[in-house]
Amino acid sequence: MRFPYRWKTKWLELLIKLRRFRKKTNLRLQFIQDDLFDIDEVLRPYFRAFSALLMVFATFSLLIPVSFHLSEEHLRLNNKIEVGLLIGFLASSVVKLIITSDRKNYLRKRWFEMVFSVFSFFFLIDNAISKVPVFEFLFSVSGSTESHFLRILKGYLILIVIIKAVQYLPELLSRQSNSARFMVNSFLFLITAGTILLMLPGTTVDNQGLDFIDALFTATSAVCVTGLIVVDTATHFTLYGQVIILSLIQLGGLGIITFATFILLFISGGLGVRQLSTLKDLVSEDNTSLAVNTLKRIVGFTLFAEIIGMGLYYIFWTTEFPDNGQRLLFSVFHSISAFCNAGFSLFTNSLADSQNALNPGINLTTVVLIVLGGLGFTVEWELIHRYTNKKYRRRKLSVHSKLVLVTTASLIAFGMGSYLILEWNNTLQGMSVIDKLMVSLFQSVTTRTAGFNSVDIGSIGIPATLVIISLMVIGGSPASTAGGVKTTTFAILFRSIIMTIRGNDRMEIYKRTIPNTIIFRAITVLLLAGSFIAVSTILLSIFEDQSFIDLLFEEVSAIATVGLSRGITSELSSWGKAIITLSMFMGRVGVLTFMVAFAKRVDIQKYQYPEENIMVS
Repeated sequence: MRFPYRWKTKWLELLIKLRRFRKKTNLRLQFIQDDLFDIDEVLRPYFRAFSALLMVFATFSLLIPVSFHLSEEHLRLNNKIEVGLLIGFLASSVVKLIITSDRKNYLRKRWFEMVFSVFSFFFLIDNAISKVPVFEFLFSVSGSTESHFLRILKGYLILIVIIKAVQYLPELLSRQSNSARFMVNSFLFLITAGTILLMLPGTTVDNQGLDFIDALFTATSAVCVTGLIVVDTATHFTLYGQVIILSLIQLGGLGIITFATFILLFISGGLGVRQLSTLKDLVSEDNTSLAVNTLKRIVGFTLFAEIIGMGLYYIFWTTEFPDNGQRLLFSVFHSISAFCNAGFSLFTNSLADSQNALNPGINLTTVVLIVLGGLGFTVEWELIHRYTNKKYRRRKLSVHSKLVLVTTASLIAFGMGSYLILEWNNTLQGMSVIDKLMVSLFQSVTTRTAGFNSVDIGSIGIPATLVIISLMVIGGSPASTAGGVKTTTFAILFRSIIMTIRGNDRMEIYKRTIPNTIIFRAITVLLLAGSFIAVSTILLSIFEDQSFIDLLFEEVSAIATVGLSRGITSELSSWGKAIITLSMFMGRVGVLTFMVAFAKRVDIQKYQYPEENIMVS
């Protein structure tokens, strides 16, 4: 079929006009896009400030209802804040969408935010027009309620806060010239945040919150994975307070910078050279290029061990907790507390009650978690690598790993045997031989760093108490969640005694020569810890009306971050609590590390004076 020539002419003229119109429109839109780009560049800092303000309000709006007992008037005020959050969030999203120069890319990256914006719009209209059926249908189809939606929105805004803080971490790491000071400051920051949270009324069952000194004591004990308590964790805190304590234990055990850097690696994917240099000191890695892998192994192994421990606790507590939710809470809490060597428990008597003290499953699970947490990630990964990778099966263990394993096994055997002999007719009286062996093993393991107890510590005799104090001073191993002067320090000092008696002029362990700098460091650690214990115990004896052995036990337990007590912690005065708080902090970061963090460093001298002997007998 042929069209008339006139129609063809008209059609061509129309196409030409459409092309001209499209060119003009594109040109005008291009001008608009350029203007929008300029506007976006100008307004971006203001949007960031506005978003930060929204996040702050969202954080307070989420925390206040669970932290305080609000009246009806305050609840209405909080609802108004929530509506304001929705309006601000919706307005910010719409304006940013309008002024962005690349809407397709913006929608692709911020699709989650756009979905929330649509729901925010529906929610605001629903509030303003008194339950429109269409919007009620949308909420019912989505399976959510208004309160759930608001909580999710506030949680989303708080998640952005966390992500923004994590994204700032590389800049923070690159600025650090002293990694020891950076680590000390990170612990101080976490303790401060925990203290503020534990002072909120919603954290305690009496809706009063903890007073400052008790909140500071508890936060420090949790962050420093010690376990000393001034109030009963099981009965004094609400679920909200217990979750705060558990979070402080996990972040304190791993280190908040370690955990934040682990999250950062999933967001950004890498770190710079200066950032890696700071990170390697924080994760106790000698090779800068291996710092990231070491970090991933630490966090991965920690989470894996805690999940396995949680599962075992959940199985062994089947008869004690008919309620699955409560059993899960207790399993998670005690698994994290045991692996981090924290010693916090949701049982009033720790594990000394009848349902746990002689329960083989609970005892062995706790012992294994404590040992894994106290061995050190370096040793554990070397063992895993050795038995999972065929290339490394014939390779010998490093001297460090051998020393840690042998010393740990020797201390466990010594502690178990000593407790079994000294307490056979005291705290172990009336038990079967198997139960006596199990309880002795548990006390031997837990006294070096963990702080759980399956017997009444206050009823232990003086000889066994002195053995426990010695084990607490030694503690766990380097690069672990444990405290004390560390097993390697004890092994080096013990070997140096033998070396001096035999007349050797150098230290050799497993056919390897140990540098003198390591020996000097071990002596320094022990002398600093001993001096701190002596001064703190003297101060405690001035301010507290308690027996000397109880005060010494409390102080050693604090600086070794063990958490065991002979029952005097809650009776301490404010001065006593302050001294123990400082001891827990110094024990976690290390007295030597603290002094290195703030000491003035001197350059290594390139000369050497003549030698001269000094009489030492």
